[in-house]
Amino acid sequence: MAFYIVVHHPDDPDPTKWANEWDGGGLLRTITTPRSVANRCRLARDRRERIFVHRCAWGGINATIRRSVEVSDVNDIDRSTALVRFSDPKLLDAEPSVFPQQGQNSYDAEPPAGA
Repeated sequence: MAFYIVVHHPDDPDPTKWANEWDGGGLLRTITTPRSVANRCRLARDRRERIFVHRCAWGGINATIRRSVEVSDVNDIDRSTALVRFSDPKLLDAEPSVFPQQGQNSYDAEPPAGA
């Protein structure tokens, strides 16, 4: 099984979304996330596993497994939140096989085709 993080499109104005940092080219650099997700990211980093970025649909743009990334660093912000930094993004643009429920920020599934 592969680990997926779920993020909103960077142009989505949803005020409830987590604070994520994107570069100008649409690459996800960092996320703020619950510590449970951060702990899974730590595990992936320690195992040298790539994780997959599920970008939600927004504004007529379909949901996509946009990239796979490596976890470069995980830092706790407080008791419930952490900051996760990513590196080595690889473009995928795969169609998701799982459609997360609103508020779901991660899931496990088979890796996308071609990953």
